[in-house]
Amino acid sequence: MRFVNISDLKARLSAHIQMVREGEEVLVCDRNKPVARIVPCLLEDQPERERQLIASGILTPPIKKRTSPVSWPEPPGAIPDEVIEQIWREERENR
Repeated sequence: MRFVNISDLKARLSAHIQMVREGEEVLVCDRNKPVARIVPCLLEDQPERERQLIASGILTPPIKKRTSPVSWPEPPGAIPDEVIEQIWREERENR
């Protein structure tokens, strides 16, 4: 991680952005006190819709990716969709 004061960031913004493009983080300081962090924005593996939401500021991508996907267990008593549809059909027929 690189540390940079605001004055240096302003003077050499393109160089610091290039470092970020290459995967390095830049810690921005105001009089040697950290105030912000510039991190790479890796969107290549994101679906197009997520990229649009990120670009518009609605969605914030995670700082770190999970190492393994989380598989949530099936909740107890989960009813299959087919059964729910059949119950709805029966209820509508009885009206």
